[in-house]
Amino acid sequence: MSRPERKPASRVAPRTPRPRAMVGQSRRNEPMVRPMPRTTLRRSLISGKLGALITLIASLWALWYVFRSPRFIVQGVEVLGLRSVDAATVNDLAAVGGTSVWNIRPDEVEQRVAQNSYVAAVTVNVLLPDRVLVQVQERQAAVLWNAAGVNYEVTSDGEVLGPAGVISGTNILINDTRPQPLVAGDRVDVDALDLAQSLHLRVPAEIGWTPTRYEWDPYYGLSIYNQAQQVVFGRMEDPEVPLDLKLTTLRTLQQERTEWIFLDLRPSKPYYRSPAPPPTPTAQP
Repeated sequence: MSRPERKPASRVAPRTPRPRAMVGQSRRNEPMVRPMPRTTLRRSLISGKLGALITLIASLWALWYVFRSPRFIVQGVEVLGLRSVDAATVNDLAAVGGTSVWNIRPDEVEQRVAQNSYVAAVTVNVLLPDRVLVQVQERQAAVLWNAAGVNYEVTSDGEVLGPAGVISGTNILINDTRPQPLVAGDRVDVDALDLAQSLHLRVPAEIGWTPTRYEWDPYYGLSIYNQAQQVVFGRMEDPEVPLDLKLTTLRTLQQERTEWIFLDLRPSKPYYRSPAPPPTPTAQP
């Protein structure tokens, strides 16, 4: 008796295991419920993000206000230390009016103001919110130098500063016999300046009279006058006839009561010219 044919046993396919969800991850693919705005705001406050955002916005607004606000536009320039230069001239050279204080470079302003021949030193400071302070130290004039009828202030190193103002702190005026006018930056004879200042002190003390006029000429050098009397000293640095010897000669003539109208002390043997005698009256016919 034949056995019935047996069917092979069917195998059940293994079931793929379902991946496990990580902690905090939902097993479902459906979207989660979005939190309410109030909840989001509360979470932002707790985490500090909202505060940082507010701080950033406030900082940006403050920067915009500082750099763009008309409150920080220069409204005026204060100038100190002026004597010969007027404030308007310094203001024009500074050229900071209507400029934001944040765009001003003090070193550049100092260079512009220093272009004026009267300025020896200058310091610029920016004063918040809208002022600029310029402190000027002027060059001091040693003497006045008259050329072509105009008095100019001159420094001790011979540089012409410009026309003298109404008030001057010097007592020496040297008259140039040349007709050419001067301009700021020109140079005059430094030796004449030194000699004039020395004679200004020594002649009254050693000779007994105060010079009424100082005169400079390319040929004669420096001369001083006592009313109508002219004394030619020439140069301060004279290798042949020192200044002490020249003053001794002048003092000797004064003591001897010699009459003269012109005295040249430059040569080793000085000479003088007596005043012209009065004309002889002619006999009437």
